[in-house]
Amino acid sequence: MATRRRPHLFFSPYGNSRAPKMQLLRAPSTSPASLSRSRPVAMPPRPPSEETVEATLSAYHEESERLRELPGEDEDDDMGDEEVEELFGRGFGGGAGDSIDVEGGDGAEDQGSEQDENVDDQVSRPCTSDVWLDFKKLFKMGPKGKKVMYGAVCIHCKKQYSGRSAIGTGHLRRHRDKCAVRREKTRSFSQSHISFNPDGSMRNWDYCPMRARTELCRLLARVDVPISFGESAAFEEYICNAHNPKFQAVSTQTTTRDLAKMFSDRKAKLVELLASDSVNCVCLTSDIWSGKAKEDYLSVVAHYINPDWQLEKRVLGLVLIDCSHNGHNIADRVASVLGDYGVAEKVFAVTLDNASSNVSAMQKLRPVLSKYLGLEVPVEDPRHPEPESAVSTMFLHQRCACHIINLIVKEALNYLKPLIEVFRTVISFLNSSNQRIAAYKRLCIAAGVRPRKFQLDMDVRWNSTYLMLKTLLPHKDPFTTFIHANYPRGENSELLLTKEHWAVAEKVFVFLKLFYDATVALSGVYYPTSPLMLHYLVKIAIHLNNYSNDIHLRNVVQPMIDKYNKYWRDIPLLYSFAFILDPRAKMKGFAKVLRKLMNLTSTDYSAYQVGTRARLTDVFNKYEEKYGAVRLRRTVPQNLSSKKRSAWDEIYDDDTPSPSGGGTSLLHSSLNLSRDTSATALLHAATSTASNASELVSYLDCDTVSQLDDSFDILKWWHEHKLTYPVLSIMYKDVLTIPMSTISSESTFSMTGRIIEERRRRLKQETVEWLTCVKDWELAEARLRHNVEDPELEETFEELYLD
Repeated sequence: MATRRRPHLFFSPYGNSRAPKMQLLRAPSTSPASLSRSRPVAMPPRPPSEETVEATLSAYHEESERLRELPGEDEDDDMGDEEVEELFGRGFGGGAGDSIDVEGGDGAEDQGSEQDENVDDQVSRPCTSDVWLDFKKLFKMGPKGKKVMYGAVCIHCKKQYSGRSAIGTGHLRRHRDKCAVRREKTRSFSQSHISFNPDGSMRNWDYCPMRARTELCRLLARVDVPISFGESAAFEEYICNAHNPKFQAVSTQTTTRDLAKMFSDRKAKLVELLASDSVNCVCLTSDIWSGKAKEDYLSVVAHYINPDWQLEKRVLGLVLIDCSHNGHNIADRVASVLGDYGVAEKVFAVTLDNASSNVSAMQKLRPVLSKYLGLEVPVEDPRHPEPESAVSTMFLHQRCACHIINLIVKEALNYLKPLIEVFRTVISFLNSSNQRIAAYKRLCIAAGVRPRKFQLDMDVRWNSTYLMLKTLLPHKDPFTTFIHANYPRGENSELLLTKEHWAVAEKVFVFLKLFYDATVALSGVYYPTSPLMLHYLVKIAIHLNNYSNDIHLRNVVQPMIDKYNKYWRDIPLLYSFAFILDPRAKMKGFAKVLRKLMNLTSTDYSAYQVGTRARLTDVFNKYEEKYGAVRLRRTVPQNLSSKKRSAWDEIYDDDTPSPSGGGTSLLHSSLNLSRDTSATALLHAATSTASNASELVSYLDCDTVSQLDDSFDILKWWHEHKLTYPVLSIMYKDVLTIPMSTISSESTFSMTGRIIEERRRRLKQETVEWLTCVKDWELAEARLRHNVEDPELEETFEELYLD
């Protein structure tokens, strides 16, 4: 089958309306001289004579035969007989010699730019087409000893094409436009288009509008700007002028759809991760918040340990609760969020504050959330609540430890207020005048102290009192000098600020510091907090005991001790399990903790230790039933070297004085927590297990790890010993997942408060949830969600410097 080539430009002697535009036709000549003197003559649109047509067809036929011998890849340059007949009418089909060849290219710029190689005496002219910048001409010796161009080769990909002037440069131009090698070289010349792959290698960057829209959604969620920001003229001008001229503004409607898609896609990935076997269990925190838009939201936050044994936190939902905040409505919304993510059967514990509605909600959620260890729990009757002895639910409802600390310290607020009232007075005096602030700034600069303003505390927030004193005490000298020089007083009146005032302020600051540090430590996200609880129970008990006879604070301490005993005299089993399964403690350290708490609270914990050991065995047996198949092999555990002591000083320091002279004798007479009690507990464990060589007994019989410094990573230790204790490691991983506070939920509300600001009060509920979740997931992937107890309060006091 004959190859089809691109049709040349022909002249139709019959004036066919479908013929191409008329080209210049050279008149035939018999002598070379006359040929050299001839010039192109424009033919009128009338049929030529029969002799002219016959001679022209004969010449074209001979030229076509020579062109067929050259190689070429363009299949559109030849026309079949039927196409020629259709184009020129009947009588011109049936052969190549029935058409008239008119010299020329595809466009006016190529017309006459190449010389006919068969005309040796014609004056040659330089090629003007820009196509020759990407092609190299190929020549051969003609019949009269002169070089004749017969082809062209691409200088980029080395492909060869026909290059005779009779066929023009259209096929060369088409190849140049689609040449992949040339396109790659052209892009590589521009350094601004270079991008880096995650492995560090470079690649050519191409602008993708969809990628730009996705990144815009991430930006809007992270920096808390209005959704319409992407279509603002200022933003578009900035991006086009400074970064990407191809950027196109995105409308608010498009951004909203993109944000919904981003939320949906990332939610699907999170659902897949939580449903996988790499995540054993999920622990939750939840709280309710009222925003500036006069709407209440309920948050549900999930905590879990990823396959690399690292703690993770993700916001699962932010649900509008526009009804009564009773237990039934709270339970319905929590269950709805868990159903969306499919994690109801993986919930191990839920940490809530002490509100009565939360207790009611957990009673309704207990049957739904008690399936993790395979035990169904019937719906509770409020008149006959389920005993706490159920293995599957003993950890299900946890009270927020930070909320309990807050209740303890609040008992002291009314007593502490008169002690520091003078500082509230002088701070109000300084802040009431801009001239005074400017004068104090000049005084600080002269004294070499960094100038700053001061924030008043709030009556209902004890941590604000601590932060007020924290920022004020370093400015003791310049602040006192300024007040003495500027505060109005009578002739015989005393100074407003004295050394006694500063001494009391320092004492109150030190007294509150332990509670603030405990709150911050127990609010951690990326490290386990449950093993820290017994440490802080001992620290707080010692702290209150030390201040019980202080002349200024003794009236403050006793109400705090009563509140402490109300919540923590009966130690929650979770705190004990988390402490015992710390390889630095085990039963030896647990016995020492109970001994110290006995000295401090006068409580007999001998029965509690035996019962804790028995319950620990019961829980382990439940895990043995569920995860016994994962046991692969056993290895010998290793001991680690010691560096320094930190929080363990209170545990392993046996020289702590007792609160009274008879405390030591009372301890040894009524509380025998030595090896005898531990052996009794071990005997109980041995009789309740199928084998005396169980993982739990083996773990408790081994020596404790002696590395007591702060660098010890408890999650890493259990990850390294998961083959030695395959079932026990899973059990303790679940215990370590439980958060001790609801700060993660409260930090979600701090983030949501910036989302629902004055410019965004009309956001829909689903849009608020999208923005909150996307922002939290973005920060969580960068592991930036470890907040202090109240980040906004911290910023209020810290960002008041005047320089």
